Amino acid sequence: MSYLDELTALLRDRGVSEERVRATVDDLSSFLMEGGLDPEEEFGPVTDFADDLLGETGSESEAAPETLVWGADAFEAHARMNEMGAQGWELERLDGMGRFVGHRGETPQVWEYRQVIAPGRRERERAAERLEPEGWELFGYFFTYAYFKRPTAASVGPAAELGERPEPTVRSFFWSARGLVSVGVALVVVLISLFFLGTTLWEGDGSDRVATLLGAVVGAAIGLGAVMAVFRLVARFRNR
Repeated sequence: MSYLDELTALLRDRGVSEERVRATVDDLSSFLMEGGLDPEEEFGPVTDFADDLLGETGSESEAAPETLVWGADAFEAHARMNEMGAQGWELERLDGMGRFVGHRGETPQVWEYRQVIAPGRRERERAAERLEPEGWELFGYFFTYAYFKRPTAASVGPAAELGERPEPTVRSFFWSARGLVSVGVALVVVLISLFFLGTTLWEGDGSDRVATLLGAVVGAAIGLGAVMAVFRLVARFRNR
């Protein structure tokens, strides 16, 4: 049994809810994978670490802040971030898979989030400079998007504190209709391209195969470059 499997069993034995066990273990797994760390060296003996997570009394009521790990496509992320923020979840970072990692303390408050097109470090810095005067803080980025947060208390004061704690979501990923359509179209295009590429390679002679492969590589590079160029133009227009 691996370290995290044993930790999962220990947390369940101590009465921790299944949703919280899953979120905690997912977060720890992402942390270990990103740093290439050994769990035993990083956290110590698994039994002691389980006790540390729950507090000396071993009760969930005295445990560390709740942790939640989830993902969404680019079309759905902004709405879901603010939905989580309205439930008191503060997003801290994105893991290596592009999932959002957040926590909720004993006295949660409402958070606001923004998703900004910002491909590359320079565009992220420009976006951060533009949004910083309004109280926005960069907390992560993935592919061509940068993500910002700010506490609602900065604008509404004590009213931002939550009176109740909604149950955390059990879903690990959120799809939008546009996201599903985009993925479907992309898969169809890839399959058609692979079909014609395979047909040409199978039926053509040596020179045809070389030319076809070179054309496919160049075409893919041009297409990717065009997409990135569009993202950069949009980012520069918005962040100027």
